[in-house]
Amino acid sequence: MIRHYLKIAGRAMARNKLFSFLNMAGLAIGLAAFILITLFVHNEFSWDDHWQRSEDIYRVEGTITFPVREDRPTPNAPGPVKDLLEQSFSGVEAIARHIVYPTTVKVGETLYAQQVIHADNGFMDFWNVPLLAGDSGQALSDPSGVIISERLARTYFTNTVALTDVLGSTISVNIQGQMKMFRITGVAKNPADTTHAPMDMIVRFNRQNFDGARWFSDGWRSNPWKTYIRVAPDVDVAAMEAELPKLLEAAMPPAAADQDPARRRGLVLDLRAVGDIHLYGNDSSADVSSLYGMLAIAFLILLIAVINFLNLSMARVAYRSREVAVRKVVGAGNTQIMQQFLGESVLFAFVSLLLALVMVEVSLPYYNAFLNAVIEIDFLAEPLVLVLILLLGLGVGLSAGSFHALYFAYLKPGEVLYNNSSDNPGGSFFRKVLVVGQFTIAIALMTVAVFVNRQIEYASRVDLGFDDQNLLVVSGVTADVSDTFKQTLLSSPFISAVGRSSDVPTEGSEDRLQILPNAGGEKVTLDGLPIGPDFFSVYNIPLAAGRYLTNAEPDILRSRLEEGEYRGAANILINAAGAKVLGFDTPEAAVGYVGQVNLSTSLAFEGRIVGIVQDFHFDSLRSAIRPGVYYVDQMRIPDMTLRIDSKNRDAAISVLEEAWREFFPSDLLAYREMTQMVEDQYQLDMRLGTMLTGFTILAFVISCLGLYGLAAFMIERRTREIGIRKVLGAAVPDIMGLLLWQFSKPILIAILIAGPFAFLFLQDWLQAFAYRIDLTLLPFIGVCSATLMIGWVTVFGHVLAVSRKPPITAIRYE
Repeated sequence: MIRHYLKIAGRAMARNKLFSFLNMAGLAIGLAAFILITLFVHNEFSWDDHWQRSEDIYRVEGTITFPVREDRPTPNAPGPVKDLLEQSFSGVEAIARHIVYPTTVKVGETLYAQQVIHADNGFMDFWNVPLLAGDSGQALSDPSGVIISERLARTYFTNTVALTDVLGSTISVNIQGQMKMFRITGVAKNPADTTHAPMDMIVRFNRQNFDGARWFSDGWRSNPWKTYIRVAPDVDVAAMEAELPKLLEAAMPPAAADQDPARRRGLVLDLRAVGDIHLYGNDSSADVSSLYGMLAIAFLILLIAVINFLNLSMARVAYRSREVAVRKVVGAGNTQIMQQFLGESVLFAFVSLLLALVMVEVSLPYYNAFLNAVIEIDFLAEPLVLVLILLLGLGVGLSAGSFHALYFAYLKPGEVLYNNSSDNPGGSFFRKVLVVGQFTIAIALMTVAVFVNRQIEYASRVDLGFDDQNLLVVSGVTADVSDTFKQTLLSSPFISAVGRSSDVPTEGSEDRLQILPNAGGEKVTLDGLPIGPDFFSVYNIPLAAGRYLTNAEPDILRSRLEEGEYRGAANILINAAGAKVLGFDTPEAAVGYVGQVNLSTSLAFEGRIVGIVQDFHFDSLRSAIRPGVYYVDQMRIPDMTLRIDSKNRDAAISVLEEAWREFFPSDLLAYREMTQMVEDQYQLDMRLGTMLTGFTILAFVISCLGLYGLAAFMIERRTREIGIRKVLGAAVPDIMGLLLWQFSKPILIAILIAGPFAFLFLQDWLQAFAYRIDLTLLPFIGVCSATLMIGWVTVFGHVLAVSRKPPITAIRYE
């Protein structure tokens, strides 16, 4: 029986080659798009699921809270948290901590930039890091031992044949400015691409390595540790998390009695499942809503493909009605008829699925390069994926074939054989509804894609408030040689200016300072930025009032010559937004104002405003320009920005490299270009915008394939009518206008439906940007016009052919 059904299905495909091709092509493209998008989304949601017992591992994340300024989330936790958790919760089986330390590694005479993990006791057992060479139990027992990944071993020791050959080799690691020797005691398996914590180099934590580091302490005031816990399988993690505030209150030292309550800080701890860190962690840059949006697009494209399949199948109903009627007369039951047509649909779906998998396999290398990811389909490693894909094909086949299978099952053979024809299920109205549905989705997607790309383009062209061209940024310039290094660079004719700061635009500022406003009352919060006097000149940020800061003593809050002591008073700059938040109507009115500035919960100074700079973007356009305060702190300006000669870029870089080797021989130079840094802020948006545009085009292609096939069928059915119209005097333009209008109506209806949905979505999406484009009608009109033109071009060939056919041929057609 199955063989018989397959034979009938094959004959039906061969008899209707055009419709079979259109059905298969549309469904294959839709399935390929669906698979590609879901692979990407699945990859994003499956980070860190490779760890043993990953469902029981949590990271302890902290949020530093302040009474009068915004809280500061961090992926780290203070050192005492480890003992607190061990002593308070019996369900905690193990705790692992490490510090991530970006630095320079020297192998022979070659320098490499590398993140080094300084691991606390129990790290290897906790993560169960597999070693390809060495003993995992003893690899970190020696304080001078280091474990490196296989890829680092191949990079550092290019002539290595066996990984055991690198054991005992030595490398030097720059820790706090000193090169320290380590001996390789283990080679680990390469970390997974989908992990938030790539463990390429692991050393044992040694407290002495960080003596004197400003950012490190053993108390509650510092948060240097990445802290992870593994809990017993039956532990209620939510209940543990609920107890943390009470435990912290009892464990943390109380604030001083005379401390201003507005300057006190607190700490909130959260337990983040390791599988959620990539998307929801305090250090995550992922956009989860965009992932759900892409998943919705995947299902919409699949829906378009299924509608396309259903529509074309329904259009051919009349051609198979007599076949079904005859089969029923000779004894075929309803169940057999349903099985036949459902089987044909499932066969179509699986052939299309096979073509889709070929498309996916061919496109994956380019897809991965575009996404900077490693996405693959491995049925042997993940048999569940194979099962899901087979279920996808089965589900699409059953859903797409169910309508006409039911119609044929309940077809009355007497009416078909007596009238020698069969009405279409639901008539042409239902087919038009499906076409409207297809184009509604396609037009809405294209409208969204156009505005998303317009917003991204706007973000890349907006005036930043500073000149980002020809700027190079170098980090890690130590205070003791900062001036000398700067003068060496400025001695070159290819470098026109050098500015210094604690942070640079696009990378955000971590400092939040409080200043008493002009009218008194509660202090207001401003973003603080330690700078050198040369910062604003190198970025070409103009003054709104007053003057810039200088190297004069009253302008310096902290000098490197005074052993790092803050002065009690210093001149400061603010931006125009800062002048407004302090209560001044104009920038000029703020010049000369003196107020207490809180640097931290325990440190304040008297700040005198001597200048106001124009507002400039320090963050992306998703954030509004925040009030800012700028002050000279010679101990906290490790970032150096160089303005170079655009015509001698290579020469300027050579000067920088030579000077760096002279002053920092143990560090690897890593400079960034400000234009690229600005662009990188929108890389995720640009990538998603390009994906949205690409998959929207595929949705249009599927819709047009369906419209093309439907046009062929409908015009074929109306051939005799057109012949009669021509006999009665209708001209070719009249016939073409009639048919084009018939195919334009569902597109116009789709435009009316798609517009409001698209604009409602875009209105919500654009709220994420503090600076955004206006939702004007002109781009939407352009999308609508393009859709109409595409629809006309799709059906024009059929319309022209039947319009030019001689009337006698058309009348005799049936």
